[in-house]
Amino acid sequence: MMKLARGSLTSSEAFESEDDYIQRMEAQSDITFFKTYDITYEFTATTFTKTSRLPIKSQRLDGTPFVWYRSWNHERITNEARALEIVLKETKIPVPRLLAHGSHPDGRRFLITEFIEGPRLDTFPGRSCSKPEGQEHTNGTSCKDCSDQAYANALDFISGTVMPQLATMKSQSRGIDGFVMPPSWLSPDIQPPWTGKERWKTLPLKQPEYVFQHGDIAAHNIIMDPRTLKVKALIDFEYAGFYPPGMENWTGTLCPDAYNRRSENIAHLIKQFLATEYVECYDKWSDKMELNKLTDLGKLPHPDQVRQDGTED
Repeated sequence: MMKLARGSLTSSEAFESEDDYIQRMEAQSDITFFKTYDITYEFTATTFTKTSRLPIKSQRLDGTPFVWYRSWNHERITNEARALEIVLKETKIPVPRLLAHGSHPDGRRFLITEFIEGPRLDTFPGRSCSKPEGQEHTNGTSCKDCSDQAYANALDFISGTVMPQLATMKSQSRGIDGFVMPPSWLSPDIQPPWTGKERWKTLPLKQPEYVFQHGDIAAHNIIMDPRTLKVKALIDFEYAGFYPPGMENWTGTLCPDAYNRRSENIAHLIKQFLATEYVECYDKWSDKMELNKLTDLGKLPHPDQVRQDGTED
């Protein structure tokens, strides 16, 4: 078993810039590599590496320059690593084994896990039949029977295995080790009044009432066995942590449309779970007319009502 490692690169290891790393990875024939504006993903036959990216200089369609950067882009990598450590230690939920995590001198952070081979659940609607040759439901076309069975098995896994086991882990403080990741149904980088917020409070309680949550349960975060149609692993714990019960806004279904709708009509969620931060951000936001329009449309709760009902202690 590979020993878990963490921390920065040692002085004996040559520092490799982000550009050099990407060029080297893209030249490899035995490694699967792809990148987004936020993250790079490296797959070998046995390992998976996720690394946060530095801010990227780009241009808008009209030619004006801007810098692409996602808040907590580096912190979310460390948060996922710590979440995996907790889940691996405290539960029997199948998740990728954490092999290493740490940071590069330029601020990028990484985690390395074992590679779990298998298709994501969300790919099954377009996959051919999983039955052995001669027993297929379909002939070379997408198989609804197998897709439906895979989704049913995954839903049973989430409701019967994941939720009960995670619910046994509790804490007096939000987040993990002092870091609080905002919920996946919120887009604080582009949504007023959150834009510019740098840190979220742990809001400690007298009793351990915060419950551990994955934070982003979805079909694209579940790895399946293509033959048995059973779950092999739950992945992507960037949004995980200890939060008030119900804060992750789990819809009870793995339907992609239901997942996408989690970010709609969230005024009641803000009022229930983010009251303290909402009032603070609202008071600091300079364009109150903009916020008033959003509250009138029901997209944000009225701050006076939030104050009247009380914020989290």
